[in-house]
Amino acid sequence: AGHDWLKTDADKSGTHALGTFQNCSSGQTPWGTYLTCEENFTDCFGSSNPEQKFDAGMKRYGVVAASKEINWHPHDPRFDVAKNPNEVNRHGWVVEIDPFDPKSTPVKRTALGRFKHENAAFTQTKGGRAVVYMGDDERGEFIYKFISRDKIDHQNPKANRDLLDHGILYVAQFDAGDSNPDHPKGKGQWIELTHGKNGLDAAAGFNNQAEVLIHARMAASVVKATRM
Repeated sequence: AGHDWLKTDADKSGTHALGTFQNCSSGQTPWGTYLTCEENFTDCFGSSNPEQKFDAGMKRYGVVAASKEINWHPHDPRFDVAKNPNEVNRHGWVVEIDPFDPKSTPVKRTALGRFKHENAAFTQTKGGRAVVYMGDDERGEFIYKFISRDKIDHQNPKANRDLLDHGILYVAQFDAGDSNPDHPKGKGQWIELTHGKNGLDAAAGFNNQAEVLIHARMAASVVKATRM
């Protein structure tokens, strides 16, 4: 939150996104909150400029001049990338909602990466840290997991309020190994998506961790994750 790519005329701080939409499946945390997943958000965006030049990020996430499914941009300039090019970056996240507190504000947990989220399958490590497994629901994209920095506090649910803001995002890489179907030897590994590691640096187009997370798809390609 607060990165320049998230700032708009309506929110110059880049910290207060308006709404969540195109949500797919979900997940539940041990502390009683709900994780809803923003999926086909780019269908809501388009451009009023017939000569619009889409940047690499827009192209990778599937922004086009006019979606075949939904077109909000002729009716609301917020969804017109010619007028508000950063608005699209504020969508494509996992959103945490507390259904037991009607006064709470849903929070987009950006540490979990931005892509077309299908789900958020929750578990925990043997040491008690939160783990979220996620799929990017588009052909040729990737499988991710997030591990929290801190342990889950099962005795005090409110202490976990910001648990998903701190941790490490990984992407899966698979190796089919032996092609003999009677003796499969496939294996895999999780590759860390952290700025400054595994080639995720300025030379690859990532100046900081925020840019790795906003363009998680592109970061996954840089580290040679396995396309699904």
